Amino acid sequence: MNQISNFLGQPWWQGISVFLAVAGLMLALVQLRKKKLGYLIQFSESVFAEDLGFTDQLSISYKGVAVKALRVVSIKIKNYGLLPIKSDDFHEAIEIKLNGSLQILDCEIKALNPKNLKIQYLIIHQSIIINPTLLNAKDAFSVKVIYDGEDAVLEPTCRIAGVSRIKDLDLVTLANRNLVALTFFGTASFYTLLNWAFFITPANYGYQVLGCFIILGLITYVSIYRDKMLSNL
Repeated sequence: MNQISNFLGQPWWQGISVFLAVAGLMLALVQLRKKKLGYLIQFSESVFAEDLGFTDQLSISYKGVAVKALRVVSIKIKNYGLLPIKSDDFHEAIEIKLNGSLQILDCEIKALNPKNLKIQYLIIHQSIIINPTLLNAKDAFSVKVIYDGEDAVLEPTCRIAGVSRIKDLDLVTLANRNLVALTFFGTASFYTLLNWAFFITPANYGYQVLGCFIILGLITYVSIYRDKMLSNL
């Protein structure tokens, strides 16, 4: 342990430590200064269970319109960053497109946060167009769509200054967990490397074996999840 303390006390290593700390701080600041908009599909289901055995014998209508397969889907839109997204930032409005063989029957805005958030929309063919509006940090709303047809694949898109795309909030949560895991594995690997450097006696052979597995796991983890993790942060 004294060898490690002496190693970490070297002036050149302290310089590297300062550089890494500054780089980490700058990366954190860059993330904090990014505008972030995300979505979460809350549920997508049929209004009538499809396995009752007698749904084919029912005559179903919605507001006087005959339907064959009445379904409802709810999607949440949220500014999950720390910066506001102003209405002037929108080059194209938020569009929630429902892909599939279907017809949109109705739409409703729910779960406004804050309560005084004003959301206006248009229904155009198989898309819900959300008019540009101010979305402060943590502002959110849900769009509930009732439609006739097969299970839809939702595709939210937009063009906003400073926002690359609307991100899936489930993938954002997963990316943050991956980042924490990557940090843990990186720290463990670095500690193991120090043990290799200063405790290479046969009595500490276990450290070398453990280090091999940790570094192998770290390399594999980064190679698989790097691009996906960074794209969703």
